[in-house]
Amino acid sequence: MTKLTPQLLDECAEWVWEQMQEDGVYLAGEVVDLILAVERELGIQAGAAAENAPRIERELIDRGVSGNPNAITADVIRVVLEWEDEFLGLAGIARADC
Repeated sequence: MTKLTPQLLDECAEWVWEQMQEDGVYLAGEVVDLILAVERELGIQAGAAAENAPRIERELIDRGVSGNPNAITADVIRVVLEWEDEFLGLAGIARADC
């Protein structure tokens, strides 16, 4: 089983951003990077997207991070995390190894 290296995490974030653009969800690439970084800082990356998204949203709010013109909501975060799951699956990486 492959481990998620910093280089693969960067590739994951870029891929997630591209998938979101194709779906018509426009989000700065730096926000995708931040969401994935906060998930790891909180140590919750092995959890389900639906459970992690509200926790990450609260953490971003606590840090004073906000989107402009659109808020970075738990729903947007969940979509990022679901695309992350897709990338990990394609890369053969288990969430527990992240």
